[in-house]
Amino acid sequence: MFVLPAPAEPSAFWSDVAATANFVLQQSGSTGGAFLQSVLATIQNVLETKPPAYRLVYRHDPQALSFILLAVGETRSEIDADWKWLSESIMPVVKELDEAAERANFVVTKIRFLVSAEEGQDAIPADRKMRAATTTFRQTFNVGRTESLVTYYSCALQGSFMIHQGWLYLSENYFCFYSYIFGSEKKIMLQLRDIKELSRTKSMGGARDDSIEVEERNGAKYVFSNLFHRDETFEMLQQLTANTMKRVLINSEYATSSQQTGTHEQRSTDDTVASKVSSANNRGGSLAEQIAQQRRDEDFQSEFGLPRDEELLSEIETAVFTAPGTATAFRGRLYLSTSFVCYMSHTQRGCRVTLPLAAIRRIERANAVDPQGLRCYELTITVWHQMNIVFRVPLSSNACNRWCDALRGQLRAMVDEQQRARSQNIPLARYTLKAFCRTCPSEKLLELGVSKFAETESVNCLGNTFGYPGDAHKHKEAAKVKHWFMYLRDSGRNLTVVRRAEFNRLIRVGLPNVLRGEVWEVSSGAMYMRFRNRGVYERYVNEYLDQPGPCADEIEKDLNRSLPEYPGYQSHEGIDALRRVLNAYALRNADLGYCQAMNIVASTMLIFMSEEQVFWTLAVMCDRMVPGYYTPSMYGASLDQAVFVRLVEDTMPMLAQSLRGHDIQLSLACLPWFLTLFVNSMPLVYALRVLDCFFLEGPKVLFQIGLAILKINGGTLMEASDDGTFLFALKEYYATLGESAYPDSKNARARQVTKFHELLYVAYSDFSAITHQRIEELRRSHQLRIVHSVEDFSKRTFLRNVIDASGFTREQLSLLYDRYYSVLFYSRSNRSHAAAILSKSDDEKILLDVYAFARFMYEISSWMRVQIAEAKERQQSHRNVELADIKNAAAAASKGGAAKLDDIAKEAAASLENPGWFITSLFRYTSRIEPPKSRVNLQSSESEPATPTSAALSADQPSPEAASLTETKPDAAEETKPVKDSDIRSMRVSFQQCVIALGRIVNTDMLTRMDVFFDMYSDTNSGSISRQEMFQLSEAILYIGHGEDVETGSRDQRTSSGDMTNEEKLLQSVSDFLRRAVTFGTDTQGEQFALARNLFRVAVLEDEMLEKFFADIVPGSFRFTDGVELANPKRAISTHLPATALAPRGSVSTMSARLLAGGRSVAEEMSARVAQTIALGSQFVDQRMLNPVVRDAAQTSSSETSAAAGQDRVDGDIELADMNKQHGEMAEPDDEIAEHMVQLSLRNDAGNEHDSELCSEQMEKRDEWANAPREPQINAPHDPYENLLDEVDQLLDEITDNDTAAHGKKPAVDIDELDNMLSPTDKTLADKPLKDLDYQVDSDDDDIARLLQ
Repeated sequence: MFVLPAPAEPSAFWSDVAATANFVLQQSGSTGGAFLQSVLATIQNVLETKPPAYRLVYRHDPQALSFILLAVGETRSEIDADWKWLSESIMPVVKELDEAAERANFVVTKIRFLVSAEEGQDAIPADRKMRAATTTFRQTFNVGRTESLVTYYSCALQGSFMIHQGWLYLSENYFCFYSYIFGSEKKIMLQLRDIKELSRTKSMGGARDDSIEVEERNGAKYVFSNLFHRDETFEMLQQLTANTMKRVLINSEYATSSQQTGTHEQRSTDDTVASKVSSANNRGGSLAEQIAQQRRDEDFQSEFGLPRDEELLSEIETAVFTAPGTATAFRGRLYLSTSFVCYMSHTQRGCRVTLPLAAIRRIERANAVDPQGLRCYELTITVWHQMNIVFRVPLSSNACNRWCDALRGQLRAMVDEQQRARSQNIPLARYTLKAFCRTCPSEKLLELGVSKFAETESVNCLGNTFGYPGDAHKHKEAAKVKHWFMYLRDSGRNLTVVRRAEFNRLIRVGLPNVLRGEVWEVSSGAMYMRFRNRGVYERYVNEYLDQPGPCADEIEKDLNRSLPEYPGYQSHEGIDALRRVLNAYALRNADLGYCQAMNIVASTMLIFMSEEQVFWTLAVMCDRMVPGYYTPSMYGASLDQAVFVRLVEDTMPMLAQSLRGHDIQLSLACLPWFLTLFVNSMPLVYALRVLDCFFLEGPKVLFQIGLAILKINGGTLMEASDDGTFLFALKEYYATLGESAYPDSKNARARQVTKFHELLYVAYSDFSAITHQRIEELRRSHQLRIVHSVEDFSKRTFLRNVIDASGFTREQLSLLYDRYYSVLFYSRSNRSHAAAILSKSDDEKILLDVYAFARFMYEISSWMRVQIAEAKERQQSHRNVELADIKNAAAAASKGGAAKLDDIAKEAAASLENPGWFITSLFRYTSRIEPPKSRVNLQSSESEPATPTSAALSADQPSPEAASLTETKPDAAEETKPVKDSDIRSMRVSFQQCVIALGRIVNTDMLTRMDVFFDMYSDTNSGSISRQEMFQLSEAILYIGHGEDVETGSRDQRTSSGDMTNEEKLLQSVSDFLRRAVTFGTDTQGEQFALARNLFRVAVLEDEMLEKFFADIVPGSFRFTDGVELANPKRAISTHLPATALAPRGSVSTMSARLLAGGRSVAEEMSARVAQTIALGSQFVDQRMLNPVVRDAAQTSSSETSAAAGQDRVDGDIELADMNKQHGEMAEPDDEIAEHMVQLSLRNDAGNEHDSELCSEQMEKRDEWANAPREPQINAPHDPYENLLDEVDQLLDEITDNDTAAHGKKPAVDIDELDNMLSPTDKTLADKPLKDLDYQVDSDDDDIARLLQ
């Protein structure tokens, strides 16, 4: 493969294999003798990444001491292909150039263009070592060009007896290791999705903390040591696996979705859903830098509660902030993102600032002196509420200049946007603060004062109408409002509030009801979402009112079960508000939709917040604070349950042991805590206090409260012997939360401490070590196991719900499922398509488009694998490096944001230009399959009998296709109604459709497979195929046969007669098939062509090779990449039915009596064969009814075997003479058909002679009995099949006449023209003149420039 040109030094490790004046093909010394290979390969492996076995370099002078590396290869054939292309396309031009610099510039520029065209300009790493490592990675582990290497490290694999020093490669989807030490080669390639656990370990008996342990799903463990950047490696690996698990969960979440619909339409969703995908990947820098930036953005968003699309632009490590209204100075970090200025102090009891750029009125930078007398920059920010916020930054900090420049750029862009909107009279709601602030009760509180504020309705919520829970006097509501009034007056409010330690303290002691909703918004970050997306909630509500979403019925069931004790939900007002909120959120987040327990949380928030506030708070909670809690698989809740159990074991080991001893499931009590945030467990007034802390500090509060409950009640819970006793003890405790914790205390203040106060004290004091970082660390450590368990559960659930198994066993369906979802997974691995995937509907996310379908066929079929391999060879041999073409391709890719296409995707894209290509036809046929409506049980094992379905049936029961294939087949025509080729990009196929299509091909009989091929290429409702469709079907037969012969290695094997290969035999059979098809399909006037289904079957069954093709080759060509056959051996159906099935009808004897007039038994056998084919549809003749000698007559020249067998046999094609002269001569095919027939039938001169000999022998045999007299018609009882059998007689007459005419006029053909048509290549313009190419070296490549000089 060609690589980006780079300097290369001569070395004793390399020896010349072939050379010209300017080009040298070299072989690595590691490919020499055994001893030399071992030593040199070991040195190279230790000093650098694995070197290639061959390389191709350019030298401007034979005595030059430096080379330019052009290409590398692992095999001689691979590098020879590159050498051949150079010798044909580059070397002739180089010889004509006189100047050495001109030659070098030309070669370097051409190879650069070539690599840019194949790799993509944005995919080439800028670092030279990274480019070399990428090349080594792809060649060593045989991955495609679309797999991007993220980073690589030098490390050692700890083995049982030795340490393997080598290199660790981390890509987007794989974890790879390679080592070569003195002849011992070690290669490990793991999919990131198969990693079960990651952990930091120690090596050398615990002496060195430099190792990482990786465990696979199958239990295999690997320990990698000698990692000089162990923490960096571990964090990168964690981030890669986390990204991978997100994609795995996308597959698993929708694996149980309905697969029964035949039509899949794509729907559009709101842009906010697609905006979840981080845009950090679109920035510059290496892939490793992008992933590291993605992690920093995620941590930044989580820390300040910002929207998912916020990107961290700049930060200042040290900045001193003086909070307004106080003299306290805080030291911390100052951040700038795309829409916010944020600050966080280093100390935990410090302060935090989050300012939207839209809320900034003025910003100044001045030189100043800090209280210590040091010069510094002073940044003064004036916010909307006329409050000044001052930051001091050390004067020596260069980060301050970068931060200010970035802020200036963001503010300028915001101002420009506002000016454009004003000029176009477009309102920008997200920049109008006045209207937004009016929705916040804090504005009214500061405007009216405490006394007047209590007399007004501050917010539109249910609490204003139906009252707030609890006793306002008992909970000191007025005193709390007064404290908040003083804090908000000094420290800002709503969008501009400064969160000091007092802010947290006021929340923990309990929020006043009138301010609870706003503080929840500020603490969780939902206020920033509502500020930026005004009007979105109303749009979703209107959309729901116009057309209810898919979750409307499920939501309706839970409305009356949402806090039924609260008066607001005993009226239509509260129920209607809750209905609107839940349906609007289900429409916004179609991935999640609705899940039980969401109604409990939403109904609680509606008491204190408006509908829009609840909508955005619910969005923040589900997306960021408790992700995965309310998904179909509830993987987030399961993950936190595993974390909680781990914390119980670490903090209360005796209780954990007691619970295990009594087999008490902790999740029975704890899962409702997390799902409903304690609302359904505690009395509502105390659950609200938990929610106050939850929105302030995040999900760690849930763990702290839960652990405190178990610790306080530890003695009682250890005595519990079963789940019921355990739950009863907790229920009694919840009922007494309002009682005094120390009722017998002599201290009056102690008696006022309730059990809830005690609970909060224990949670914050005894479990203060449970921090957000600790929770995230435990989540990461358990995430892989939980995701794998969710994936396994989804797989089992999905396979149980498969309606039609189509003859496959559970084991086979499991393998198909793995391939299907693996294709689905890796088709989404490209980061540029992430947003597009999120915008699809639920069904779209588990369906395959034509590109993914081609990849699926690559995994399970031989012909697709051969096609891709041959395409790669053609691409390597014929490259187009024209400057204009490369520039156009690069411009199109940058404009459309298209990603690199691998070889399979390129072939799929090419197939769209040819609607008759087999993979396109198969995909179109699969998409038209209507899944069954009734359930069909799967086979539990291969030994169990299969259940008859629409796609696979037993030998005793014909398929629905067979039963309906009489003279008409309305069901088949309706199922395979034509679809426009232009719509193929929008088509999708489900797993159920793929299973049915594959079952019809591999687990059915021969004639059903013929019907499948017929339906693939029949685009009309007339039940016939056109001339062009017949040609396409013939090409598909050759295509599959060629692929099967190449993969099995039987391409050059001779047939039984020894004179033709399998491929040549199939080619001749297809040619004969075309002749017969033209005969059968052309009307008497020879003007129109339409081949009916029954005539298509006859045309195929006339040839033994085609019969073998549909009976054996087609089902055998479907096998997995590891060689496992796809067909169920226990499910194989006989290609013929017992002969007794025809006896009661009497049709065979009736027609046989008429055909025996010539005394030829071959007529009888042909009569029975064709009669059963046409009259019975897809019911079949038993193998014993057909004589093999007759079927092999086309290959046999002797006629003496018939006498030895005691019967009169005729060698030649199984065709009857002209016994009915009334039909006359056959109409000759037109020129187009004749030419196509000849091109498909003639392969070489030997094949032509053989075909001519066969034709002569066949005509001689026909003449012996063609004019035999007929037996007169006898009286016979009424036969319902008599008319049909008369048509059979007529058909046999036409076969004889037409075949005689066709063989009698055999046109000649040009062999070269035929070979070009049979083996078309996609030759590109590699040899075009390149005089218009501007081959100048980029000035930024100093190393190459110096070499060229």
